[in-house]
Amino acid sequence: MTEEPDLRVRTEVAVDLGGTWLRIRTGSGRAVRLPAPSVLNRPGEDPAVLLDLLVETLADAVPANARVAMSCGAAMDEEHGVLHGSGPLWGGGPERPVPLRALLTARRPDVDWHLYNDVTAALASFVERFAEPHHRRVVYVTVSSGIALRTADLTERSVPVDAHGLQGEVGHLPAVSTAPDAVRSLTCPCGGTGHVAALAAGPALPHVAAALGMERPEAVREALPGLLRSGDPAAHRLLATVVEPVAELVRTVRCLDPRTDLIGIGGGYAEGLGDPYRAELVRRVSEVRSYADRDPERAGDGLRLCRPGEVDPMAGALALSRGALTVTKR
Repeated sequence: MTEEPDLRVRTEVAVDLGGTWLRIRTGSGRAVRLPAPSVLNRPGEDPAVLLDLLVETLADAVPANARVAMSCGAAMDEEHGVLHGSGPLWGGGPERPVPLRALLTARRPDVDWHLYNDVTAALASFVERFAEPHHRRVVYVTVSSGIALRTADLTERSVPVDAHGLQGEVGHLPAVSTAPDAVRSLTCPCGGTGHVAALAAGPALPHVAAALGMERPEAVREALPGLLRSGDPAAHRLLATVVEPVAELVRTVRCLDPRTDLIGIGGGYAEGLGDPYRAELVRRVSEVRSYADRDPERAGDGLRLCRPGEVDPMAGALALSRGALTVTKR
């Protein structure tokens, strides 16, 4: 007689779905990294084909009766596991929201699927590592291939979202910038112009450099750290230009919600630039423009630029699936 599996004891699997890589970690083992089935890796491929490949890849990789917590690089409704869209994954498609959790459940009904936005997952990881008992609200901003922000209300242990499951999609707001018109008119991947992501996200760097008239803008990503260390004026002007819109987001959050006690800045782009990025961010935040600004000498208080590896969206997704924070519609 075959015994039924005890579903109270499930193997935990953490997944991080990005536009470039799909990472899968089973239990306490090392993460397996696979090329993501995305438009970034397969330009021109039909989004429907990419979606089918994603479902099949996950279905084949997950062990029987597992409990999966997945960080998804897409705007999404976490309550229903529906993805509204993702430029890195599917470009301009699919035409309708993707019920990814339902698709995965239909393919592997033995698995308990939990899907979260990658910034929500990163926020949960940041809170777990850096929040103090007295903190009321904690904000995490990712500055990477895109830009987004999430806020956790720790008095309720919740991440409040709107009726569509969204919060903090700030990358597509108009950027606050004192840069020349050539910079402020740069095109965003979404098709708009002058957005925060068009100036301040990682892929924007060579375009901003070109708009500022820098030599060899296509090579600036690799050259910038060394140029900053050498004190190159054009490099520091470039850094100031790409940091300014992010600093203005921080200033706005502080101005609108005095209960925000901790703000984290993470993501591969900001983390990769490290101390120069943080120094410029604090300098920009400390600029006194009105009586509403905080004491400029304390601009860095409650502001943390994360270092590589300090925030783990896979660990954050697992924490969310265990109830560390609740995504709550308002």
